[in-house]
Amino acid sequence: MPYIVGSKGVVGVSDKPEGPFKLLSQYKYDPEDAGDDGIYNDAGVLVDDDGRVYIYYGFTESNFNEIDPADMYTIKKGSYKRAVIDDSDNAPQEQRFFEASSPRKIGDTYYLIYSPCVGSRLAYATSDKPQGPFKYRGYIIDNGVDYPGGNDHGSVCNINGQWYIFYHRMTNNTIMSRRACVEKIEILPDGTIPTVEMTSLGFEDSLDPFKPYPADIACVLKGGCFITEKDIFTRSIVNITHGNVMGYKYFDFGEDFSSKTMKIALKVRGMGTVAKVAVYADDYENSEPVGYVDIGTGDGVYTGVVKSLTGRHSIYFVPTAFSDELADWIADYFKNKPLFELEEFVFMK
Repeated sequence: MPYIVGSKGVVGVSDKPEGPFKLLSQYKYDPEDAGDDGIYNDAGVLVDDDGRVYIYYGFTESNFNEIDPADMYTIKKGSYKRAVIDDSDNAPQEQRFFEASSPRKIGDTYYLIYSPCVGSRLAYATSDKPQGPFKYRGYIIDNGVDYPGGNDHGSVCNINGQWYIFYHRMTNNTIMSRRACVEKIEILPDGTIPTVEMTSLGFEDSLDPFKPYPADIACVLKGGCFITEKDIFTRSIVNITHGNVMGYKYFDFGEDFSSKTMKIALKVRGMGTVAKVAVYADDYENSEPVGYVDIGTGDGVYTGVVKSLTGRHSIYFVPTAFSDELADWIADYFKNKPLFELEEFVFMK
């Protein structure tokens, strides 16, 4: 069976899900039977159990149509409906439909995952009918929590019995540069989906701290630092200044109590200045660092000694450029000066 994808008013077809796709047709419709000026922005298509085909779409409009399954591009007359999710000016911003419709049928319940006017979130609404109306139930993830947030698109999928949310994170300090990410989620018996945090895990349950990891798996970036893609091999954290926070969730350090200390190595690109990086486990605001790494002026691998950890922990790097003893005018000079760029890190026993 061919695979079909449709958005921006056109439908493509391929005999493989990964493509390549070829243009099949534009959507065929009567003007009174379509919203969004016929663009079908960010369209999501659902094939129901009885073979009927529904399309959800729109930019600031929550639109719905039924498609003729014989060709997958002819819009059925009289099927247009708006709004399947509240898109009115009176709707709360966290609920109000913005774009990125993605329908799913889970059990007997119809889900519509979408980007609300709080654009860093992926919200969801449910209905007992494909035509709606859909009721807002909450949001699944927010890519702007302790991270440079931006417009979020995505949906849910079940893989080998586990539900996941696929979503975006921002890179290159722009909302136009989006990176695909995934987190595990749970769908409760009452149909709700508890909000999940961003992590560095992807499909994993825990990360092995004794394997090297690229810095760009960070799920916490605070203070102005961000990830930039330099080439297809290198995504670094850049614009790192005094007091920034770079966080990773979660590492399993195991249950080896044989040593009181271990080492950590940071691979950096030097920026011509020195810095000290405090390493925290779990709480960077109300606890003491487990160790430090001194960073030099040049490119290289810098190591430090940290307290040995066991069990599962989040890890945070917080750089400092000066001590509290420095004069205020000197501290102000260093406050916004880029210190280094972080490329990789690893813990070592």
